[in-house]
Amino acid sequence: MTIKRRLFFSNIRIIIITFAVILLLGRMAITLFYKTGKLDPEAISIFIEAYRQNMEIIWALGIILFIIIISVINNFHTYLMTKKIIKPLETISKGVDQIYNNNFTFRIDYHNDDEFRTVCNAFNEMAAKLEASAIQRKKDEVNRKELIAGISHDLRTPLTSIKGSLEGIDTGIASTPEMKKKYLEFMKNKTAELEHIIEQLFIFSKLDMDEFPFAMSHVDISQVIIDIIEESIPEYSDRGLSIEFFQMPINLYVNVDAQIFRNVIINILENSVKYKTKEQGHIKIKVICENNSVLIYLEDDGPGVQSDMLPKLFDAFYRTDPARSKQGSGLGLAICAKIIEHMGGSIYAQLPKSGGLAIVINLPLLREEK
Repeated sequence: MTIKRRLFFSNIRIIIITFAVILLLGRMAITLFYKTGKLDPEAISIFIEAYRQNMEIIWALGIILFIIIISVINNFHTYLMTKKIIKPLETISKGVDQIYNNNFTFRIDYHNDDEFRTVCNAFNEMAAKLEASAIQRKKDEVNRKELIAGISHDLRTPLTSIKGSLEGIDTGIASTPEMKKKYLEFMKNKTAELEHIIEQLFIFSKLDMDEFPFAMSHVDISQVIIDIIEESIPEYSDRGLSIEFFQMPINLYVNVDAQIFRNVIINILENSVKYKTKEQGHIKIKVICENNSVLIYLEDDGPGVQSDMLPKLFDAFYRTDPARSKQGSGLGLAICAKIIEHMGGSIYAQLPKSGGLAIVINLPLLREEK
């Protein structure tokens, strides 16, 4: 029952109880008169005459008695109502103190169906949001530290190589034209690597701030993937990665930026090339439609990772092995994740039974035409 209804019925009870008490006192007075007095005309006349002579005093005493009765009853009901109001207020105040002391896990357990229930539910929702915000803030702080460490590591490596090459030329180690050409070619490659890291970092920061330009359109995702793969097969074949695609149903329309989506596929292919353990690596690509979603599987035969590392693959600068010396900014999959999320989809990693690693992209299906 709401507090307003409680107050309404409380006032009704006060009036009823007051009149009941007055009637009871009157009934008691009449009963007492019958038991002790004589009901005769002379006695009645004496009573009436006494009432006329002392009417003002009797009315004043009656009003005072009425006020006393109402005050006592009202104070009693006020005490009960105040107790019902103060208790939830104290509970809410306790909750506020807990939030003030950064205990965002605290929740108010309140089940009465009144106005305070709405307040307590709102408090619990606020506490849940603050808890989620605090967790995210801690995660962001960890990510920020890892990001700075990752940037420092990945920028320092090519810069150290370039510095070493320059010192080699300056000190005369590269004394022949052939050696100088070799050193210059090495520095050129390292400069390109450095430029790639900076470009990836720029893209990641733009995506993180939602400032990256997207040109979304309805496209047949199977056809987009086929075009990307057919264009990329010669290059990756020369680099030791065989690409096989199958299960490509046509007319599966999704809302994406086809050019930016191409970067997602290329980043995944680049990871397969960098971390392949065989001289000739393989990656299989398939597209299926399931539950109003388009699932894109890119499964390679590389070394794979431990199952507990799968969710971390899409964190910026995360590497399954910190000691790896292979090239890579550590931003490829993180960029993929942000792009796919912006397109309304999701991306995750799986461990196939045959070994290796599978990256799965889930995009909402717009329509399927046959």
